[in-house]
Amino acid sequence: MGGVAMIAKQMGYHVTGSDTNVYPPMSTFLEEQGIEIIPNYDVAQLQPAPDMVIVGNAMKRGNPCVEYVLENNLKYTSGPQWLHDHLLRDRWVLAVSGTHGKTTTTGMLTWILEQNGLKPGFLIGGIAG
Repeated sequence: MGGVAMIAKQMGYHVTGSDTNVYPPMSTFLEEQGIEIIPNYDVAQLQPAPDMVIVGNAMKRGNPCVEYVLENNLKYTSGPQWLHDHLLRDRWVLAVSGTHGKTTTTGMLTWILEQNGLKPGFLIGGIAG
């Protein structure tokens, strides 16, 4: 989600994040991007209502912010859907999925494309480049 937050910020959106524990290097990365992290899913961050809430795939029913979003009919989407709608709609996308080796495989794929004269954008380990 950190990479999505950075992209949204660079596109001019006001971006904040919420999590129980954010550690380096991600906490440092977000701080350097000027993205505020609000600890512990405080629903006060949703007042006044934001234009859009991007819900991470680890969020489940019972989370105070998830419940608030649903109870108050706030507009929400997933990170991948937001990327599609705001950035990737007209682009060719290669996505790497699975249980193990995603970061390594994506790094290798990026290197191969670059070595062959292409200039891919990428999101590796949550960090965009």
